Amino acid sequence: MKPLRLAVPVAMAALLAACGGSSSSSSDPLADATPTYAALAMDRTAADTSPAALASGSAGLGTALLGAGSDCHPHLFLRTHEVVERVNRHLWKFLRHVERAIARKPTIATGTTEVWESVENGLDRRFTVTRQGDATFSWKLELADTTAASPQFVTVFTGTIDRTGATGPHQGTGQLALDLTALHGVVPAERVQGLVTAAFASTAASRKLEVTAADVTWEVVDASADAATIAALEAPRSGHYVYFREPGTGGSLKIEDQMVFLCPANPGLELADVELVSRWYRLADGSVHGRSDALMTGGQLAAPVANVQGVTCHASPGEASPDAESFWLMKAEDAAGATVAGKAWSSEAAGGATAAACDAAFGPVPDLAGPSGDFDFAAVAFADASVVAFPNMK
Repeated sequence: MKPLRLAVPVAMAALLAACGGSSSSSSDPLADATPTYAALAMDRTAADTSPAALASGSAGLGTALLGAGSDCHPHLFLRTHEVVERVNRHLWKFLRHVERAIARKPTIATGTTEVWESVENGLDRRFTVTRQGDATFSWKLELADTTAASPQFVTVFTGTIDRTGATGPHQGTGQLALDLTALHGVVPAERVQGLVTAAFASTAASRKLEVTAADVTWEVVDASADAATIAALEAPRSGHYVYFREPGTGGSLKIEDQMVFLCPANPGLELADVELVSRWYRLADGSVHGRSDALMTGGQLAAPVANVQGVTCHASPGEASPDAESFWLMKAEDAAGATVAGKAWSSEAAGGATAAACDAAFGPVPDLAGPSGDFDFAAVAFADASVVAFPNMK
């Protein structure tokens, strides 16, 4: 079986901004404290720091992830990237307005507050940065529909940043809130609802982002999906994600989410609860090895099946290169951990599946014989802000 490659275009600007901005600082500390997509996005690959890749969403990715048919490939790397793309795309729904506003000179500059405002295509954007202390600042993005009879500004995005120790613009630690319901109220074409909050730490050496979504209607962009599938994928769901990356070393992403799987059979397109851990690291030769493990419960599962476990191993020539999945395993287990049904695939073995393509640095690989090699999901605190360790983590 040929390895499945996830092709993502890489922009040179994204590579330069991958650590959260340039190494130089402007003479305006309030402008340096503004948020940018490059400083806050989850960059699973270098291309993820480029909002250009989000212009049309992951076309075709949603249905590809459902896994219909007799071969229940987990394709967990793709699912991991779907979460990254989904969170990044909704972050960009707000930050694109910030970046459009601050592209021009501020309309108000008092030394402690700067306000940028721009009007375009019937939408008035107003972004405010206020100094709260020597190195602390607050953010507020307001939008107004100028075509309304009485345009009113609505706050859709707020946040704070502490730039203590920052070595370049847009770096720092803080928190933000994305009010998707408020955004939809001003721009009805934005098919989103709910509140997404995040805590972040963006430095020259690493980026961490903890995201919490409660009953969020995420917009799905997939021209290949029918209306029923889109409706299922856009059903309100909750999730918690902790992303951490050290460029040039590696990273990890832990996911607690609700996802739709068509395998096992799921005619009602029910949401299942998923815990997923993705880890990757850079080797001395520049190549990148990775592995993703997931545990599925609830949804369409019925006795004797208590859960479904999956693992995907993948690799790429470098951090900016497409990943190739090389080993997959998916199995249904009963409450005691015994395998009810399962299958393994490998891109390297013509005579049968082998886990040889999985890097031993990530630990034992689950197998179909029993639970002895299963990933220990109980050892991961999915509900908190802790980072899952990866090989060579500093």
